[in-house]
Order: sequence, then C-alpha cells, then structure tokens
Amino acid sequence: MAGVPGTWEVPLSVHEVARAVLGGVFLVLPVSAFAQEIGVKAGVNFASFPPEEDEHPDIPPRLGPVGGVWIRTLANRFSFQAEGLFSEKGTHWNFSPGVSIEIRVRYIEIPVLARADVGAPASTTRVFVIGGAAPAFKLSARASSKFLGEEATRDAGRAIEPFDLGLVGGLGVTFGRGQIEARYTHGLLRINTDDNEPNDRLNNRVFSVTFGFRLR
Repeated sequence: MAGVPGTWEVPLSVHEVARAVLGGVFLVLPVSAFAQEIGVKAGVNFASFPPEEDEHPDIPPRLGPVGGVWIRTLANRFSFQAEGLFSEKGTHWNFSPGVSIEIRVRYIEIPVLARADVGAPASTTRVFVIGGAAPAFKLSARASSKFLGEEATRDAGRAIEPFDLGLVGGLGVTFGRGQIEARYTHGLLRINTDDNEPNDRLNNRVFSVTFGFRLR
C-alpha cells in the first residue's frame, strides 16, 4: 500500500488522546444522571483485514492487546454502555513459504453500545448481549515484511486512514464483579489510503475476547 502525500495524522500524543477519550466517556454518561457501573477490561484481539482481490493470501488472525474502561447506565434488563479502549488491530498475510507481510495498527476506540441482560435481576450470574458502533482513531501503524530470509520494518502511518467506524455485536457472562465477553467488530470504512480499484479495499475484521472487573 503506497502512502498518499498530505494524509493527515491525529495531532495528539497517546496520553492526550487517552485523556480525551476518558473525558468523552464521562460526558456521554454523566455520573449525576443515572446509577452507574464503572469497570476495567483487558483481553486479546484476533484481527485481520482480508483483501477483496481475486488471489487471497493465507490470512491467519493477528493477535493484539485490547483494554480500557467502561461505564454503564443501570436500567433493569436494558442499559447503555460507553467504553474507552486501546485496541491493536492488523493482519498477517502469508503469500508463500518465506514470504509474508504483517501490518499492525493501534487505535483508541470508543464503543457506544446497547446492552440487554438475561436472567433474574438479583442473580450474581447473568448472560448479556451487546450491540452498537465503535468509532476508532488511529494512533500508529507499522508494516513488516519477510522475503526469503530478509526482514524489513517501516512506518505505515501514511498508508492507513486516521479514522475507522465499526459495527459491534457480542455476548458475555457476568459473575459477581467479574465478566467475560466475546465480540465481533466489523469495520465499515476502507482503511488503506491508496486510491486503487474497489477490490483492493481493506477493512478491519476483529474478534475479541476480554475479561472485565466492575469497580463499582
């Protein structure tokens, strides 16, 4: 993927973006408005962005970390949840033995979700389902290649769009203050900046498994 001159980058440091995300989460769900749960979560992404071209390489999922904070309004079985996450996505393409390309893209992601709980309200173990949207802001991008024993790494920031938007669906189980969740995020936007044919478009596809802990 060739970079495009003039492609803009997010002009903030990681710490500044993280503070902005956390502030945005608390603005979306102001503490004084509803009774709330606040918690933290961490886990792993199984990510890829398979090309739509005719000749597909072998595409094993790329593993990357995901984690952050969440705030949920309490409204019996139905509620809303906002999150501020660090999420590492990307892909790993194996073209042939000894020839591969790996792309790593790091995002600050702000999922805004609806949640439905199943089970008795007083039960400490409940199943829940979630669905919503996940805006994501690129922090950095890197590409690594291997060719017959030779390895190279370069910055790929100009080759990846600074913003992505995904649809989220998943389910989980709460047990006391803990929870485990599995979700799928389907990227809606093309993330590569090069303006080639439609079948060269790349989109994020991410399956995530996380463990969470409710702080209050």
